[in-house]
Amino acid sequence: MLRLWLDYEDLTRIRVLPGLSPITQTVFGAQALRTSARPRGPSRMLLDLVPPGRLLPDFLTPYTDVPGLEAELDAVASTPVRRIRAELERSYGPRPPASWVTRLAAGDGEAMRTLVRGLRDFHRAALADRWAVLTPHLRAEASGLARTMADAGIGAALGRLHPAIRWTPPVLEIETLRDGDVRLQGRGLRFLFSPFVTGPRVQVAGDRPAAVVVPASRPPGGAEGDPSAVFGRTRAAVIRIVGADGELTTGALASRLGVSAASASQHATALRGAGLLTSERRGRTVHHALTPLGERFLRGGAGPRSRDAGTGP
Repeated sequence: MLRLWLDYEDLTRIRVLPGLSPITQTVFGAQALRTSARPRGPSRMLLDLVPPGRLLPDFLTPYTDVPGLEAELDAVASTPVRRIRAELERSYGPRPPASWVTRLAAGDGEAMRTLVRGLRDFHRAALADRWAVLTPHLRAEASGLARTMADAGIGAALGRLHPAIRWTPPVLEIETLRDGDVRLQGRGLRFLFSPFVTGPRVQVAGDRPAAVVVPASRPPGGAEGDPSAVFGRTRAAVIRIVGADGELTTGALASRLGVSAASASQHATALRGAGLLTSERRGRTVHHALTPLGERFLRGGAGPRSRDAGTGP
């Protein structure tokens, strides 16, 4: 149980944010895959760091004054080595999830650059095409909470956030994997929403406001467990079509999707960057097939689902 102690100044600095950062949503979306399969390439590094049901390093979800993909990637890349090392140790203890994590903790620049490429690739594959749908959906969720605060007061709003969140003045109790007491001491509190989590997440870093990420309803484009829940309808269709046929050329994929060859190639490129597809040129044609990660994703993930009540997020 994590307990956030709020004083008067914290209550006056509560904010409900109308959206969520691109990188934070990307990290949550990657963790929602719930798979132990690992692709090759930069996306493998992101998936190594986001196993389900675990505390995640806070530096993967940076706080920036002006949210945006490139600004947030820059913030990840410029994280001090001391902080990276401390957060990796907190999340994974003495046994990191992959050997390259040791290099990242030691400040290896190439490891960090590859991780940033993985974040960018996964974002492009999973969220870039869906951002126009996801943004108004999250704004609507935030507006609902803001209306409750306006109509019934802050106390009532805090008490209705989620079954795993309880307001016992002056303490906000949150059921997470992290135990302890955090006194915000005037830093304030932000509430955000994500459709990729099923339990509340908490970010408490430095002198920044604490952030509580509240589960949001699924936006149009897929229910939980369906491939479109993470990658959207078109790219989920690519995964299903290629998986059904075993292998398809770009032209055949375009025909099955009812889109141009250029559009089919763009979707395949994004999914290849996320480690879900492989592409091989044979003469004048390019053949696409699922990777082991793509196959497991098509089947709905790997292994039993874990209780998603992590923090960090």
